[in-house]
Amino acid sequence: MNREELRVSKVICQKLVDHGAEAVVVFGSRARGDAYIESDFDIHAVGKGPHYRLELCQGFLVSVSWATSRQNLSYFRKPADVGWVVQGWRNAVVLHDPKGVAKALKQRAQKWRWESLGKLVDKWVAEELTGYAEEVHRLVGNLRLGRKHPAAVQRSVLAIRMAPILAAHHRILYDTENQLWDIVSERMGGEWAQLQRVALGEDDHCFDDVCKSALRLFTLTANEIRSLLDDRQYQVVANACEIAGQPLPYNKQHNVSKST
Repeated sequence: MNREELRVSKVICQKLVDHGAEAVVVFGSRARGDAYIESDFDIHAVGKGPHYRLELCQGFLVSVSWATSRQNLSYFRKPADVGWVVQGWRNAVVLHDPKGVAKALKQRAQKWRWESLGKLVDKWVAEELTGYAEEVHRLVGNLRLGRKHPAAVQRSVLAIRMAPILAAHHRILYDTENQLWDIVSERMGGEWAQLQRVALGEDDHCFDDVCKSALRLFTLTANEIRSLLDDRQYQVVANACEIAGQPLPYNKQHNVSKST
């Protein structure tokens, strides 16, 4: 961090220490050194305090999160969080750590491997995608009824939420969500990257094409992870793909008919 960033961080750190923080670290762009003018200070306090809050400090936006040591350790076991938690701790800048609490968490992050989660990741990926089948139903239904506002919401959800699922599926770590969609695009290749650009509204396309691209992102994700789905999940996801106009290839491993 530069001198100004370090000065502001120390001011925030002292406030948190005065409120009982055992350790204080900086995450994100200020820790990595690639912050831009509008970047916030992502400060984490180890201890008991409000889970998350935003405040202004000397003209800078500051996001402050609190978690106990036990809570921090639990995040290393959660597929939904671990993608950014591990990399965040690896890159964290320690501001206050008299008992070595933050040092221990950084060491845990450095040693952490995807294998430590066993089948938890695959189970989370399968159930997470299955849950978004409902968004497919809503999007297709609202398009048929000409309801653009709710359709736009469902399209946005699908366009945004497929990347985190695929990041976990491909065991990708990322320090910031600003990188996530680009990283997944690189991993998935040309068709995915193009569809994601359209679904997120980056290119000049009509509303129907934007929505169709979001639906296609769902079906591509389903095809990518279909071997992880149990029979119930496969039926739900395959039905959603059918509704989206992109049938999911039949898997012999699933105890369902091809017409499902």
